[in-house]
Amino acid sequence: MPQKVLYWKGCMSRFRTRSIADSIERLLNLLNVDYTTLGEDEGCCGSVLYRTGQTADALLVSKRTLERLSSLGVKEVVTGCPGCFRTMSLDYANFFRNVPFKVRHISQFLFDMRDELRDHLRPMKAKVVYHDPCHLGRHMGVYEEPRALIKMIPEVDLLEFKYNRNKALCCGSGGGVRSAFPEVSLEVAKSTLLELPEGTEIVVTACPFCKYNFVEGNNKKVEVIDLPELILRACGG
Repeated sequence: MPQKVLYWKGCMSRFRTRSIADSIERLLNLLNVDYTTLGEDEGCCGSVLYRTGQTADALLVSKRTLERLSSLGVKEVVTGCPGCFRTMSLDYANFFRNVPFKVRHISQFLFDMRDELRDHLRPMKAKVVYHDPCHLGRHMGVYEEPRALIKMIPEVDLLEFKYNRNKALCCGSGGGVRSAFPEVSLEVAKSTLLELPEGTEIVVTACPFCKYNFVEGNNKKVEVIDLPELILRACGG
């Protein structure tokens, strides 16, 4: 059994895409993972502040979070948000001397527990397309673990966007675009969804920002869910 980990929900999953956070916790419980959370008092990692150029504020926020997690003795952080993953992995390492914990995205964590997970997966007939989030893919190089998890689900047919992996199209939500230019953000989401291959039934992403924006800009009327939600469904949850 893995050592006790901190599940870091992230602001987006705590406030706007709660079903993602709920799905991750249910999966961790299903797999008997010894984990904890900080609840609604979690705070912020500083990701959006870094990405929108508010570096001074980002440093204040992230320093506060780093000191708090260090004082709690946290050794491993698991998050479902690629922005949090990138920030707590790369930005903290770049700006602070000592980061006493490692950080993994939930797709990496679940992939490492694939033997335990496999026993819970049931057949699910569906044509699924995986969308590579910018922070998870191009920023952190995580491309194969989400696809491997989807392929583990019996009877799922995994399709691909024409542009995938490091050439994947953006959802339009990242980098503060959704907040500053909401109309542009939704048009980007609609444009990306126009690239779906014929027969797609479910669009799966691995980022709460991507899911939120694709749901808002969904002019194709396909189902949009996050990776942990798909896996939980395949487990009968």
